[in-house]
Amino acid sequence: MAIQTISTAYNPVSGVFGTGQVQIFATSGSWTVPTGISRVRARVWGGGGYQSGGGGGFSLKAVYDLTGVTSVAVTVGAGGTSGTPMGGTSSFGSYCSATGGVSSSSGGSGSGGDINNTGGNGATSGGGAASIFGNGNGPSSAGTFGGAGLGAIAVNLPGNTGFMGSGGVAGATFTIMPTPPTSGLQQFSIDFIGTGGGGGAHQNGINGSGGGAGAASSAGGIPGGGGGAGSGGGGQGLVIVEW
Repeated sequence: MAIQTISTAYNPVSGVFGTGQVQIFATSGSWTVPTGISRVRARVWGGGGYQSGGGGGFSLKAVYDLTGVTSVAVTVGAGGTSGTPMGGTSSFGSYCSATGGVSSSSGGSGSGGDINNTGGNGATSGGGAASIFGNGNGPSSAGTFGGAGLGAIAVNLPGNTGFMGSGGVAGATFTIMPTPPTSGLQQFSIDFIGTGGGGGAHQNGINGSGGGAGAASSAGGIPGGGGGAGSGGGGQGLVIVEW
């Protein structure tokens, strides 16, 4: 599925690219080069790993010469499952790609881009996806500048804070009520995608963050959040194209 809009986003790091057109790919497809367009910028996130999985990698690439190019293949990596524990690789043609996270292990990594970052490790909970701001957080690997947060590292502990979103809090007692993690998308900005807070115990992650610890299933947030402990599935990848 591709969703096309006019970008009115506030992007504090990258700014608006070209004419401001944006196309978001949640599934694999093809980007058709519009008439008169000679440059493009792509952001790709790999899928999150399954069950205490690593977060997906991130890559951003600007291409300034599309001479002779009529279309570019877009691949969106799936989130890890019990049948396929490793998150899938996402790519924008041969220009850039990002691998998925591994179950109970390392995060994926970006390659080929102007910016390439690595997802957080998965261990006792899901690792966070990487983002434009840096590497994702993981139980044994803090992000260099806070990509997405990881899930709670033990039952009844809150999820970690992402670069923009706060971590969730489990309802351990009657005085501590469940509080879900926040996405960090107070206003629409594609720069802020992949920066949410991690899930607390038994909670899903959000906006690229890891799922929480505990025996119950807790999924990683899209894009590329690692699945939590138990049987948590990884968040699927994502590709965003600007021109």
